[in-house]
Amino acid sequence: MNLELKLRAIEPEDADMMYEAEKDESAWAYSDYLAPLSHELLQNYALTYDADPFRSGQLRLIIEIGKIPVGILDLFDISPRHLRADTGIYILPEFRGKELATKALEAAKEFCRNRLGLHQLTATIAQTNSHAIHSYEKAGFKATGTRIDWLRTPNGFQDVTLYSCLL
Repeated sequence: MNLELKLRAIEPEDADMMYEAEKDESAWAYSDYLAPLSHELLQNYALTYDADPFRSGQLRLIIEIGKIPVGILDLFDISPRHLRADTGIYILPEFRGKELATKALEAAKEFCRNRLGLHQLTATIAQTNSHAIHSYEKAGFKATGTRIDWLRTPNGFQDVTLYSCLL
């Protein structure tokens, strides 16, 4: 898969892919979701989402290789005052292990620096999520702190590491 990776806006036809991502229970441990979002809700979101990240405080982008959607990159808690945003990334299972998360984070850094004028991106990553840690570190994010017992999991609470990347 040597095609160029792009980040693009959500289209209505992305509702099916977002629905598959939301149903992936393996990702729930790393988010605040307790249950998947409905297909109808995701269709409505794709049709009506506010693409102004400074007004809405968030931006969801589709990660695409060629014309194939391979994942989702979320920017949230966007601060127009402090010029920063938190990040979250999801790669569809069949596309994992190809360094796509790292490439998407590199594209996000460029987009956020050049298009949004942001100064910093951050992430909160479970210390057991070695794939995310690898991707963020390879994309130039640095560990800056720890939150103790931050995530509740079926196996008890776990710590997270805070990551930052100055743009």
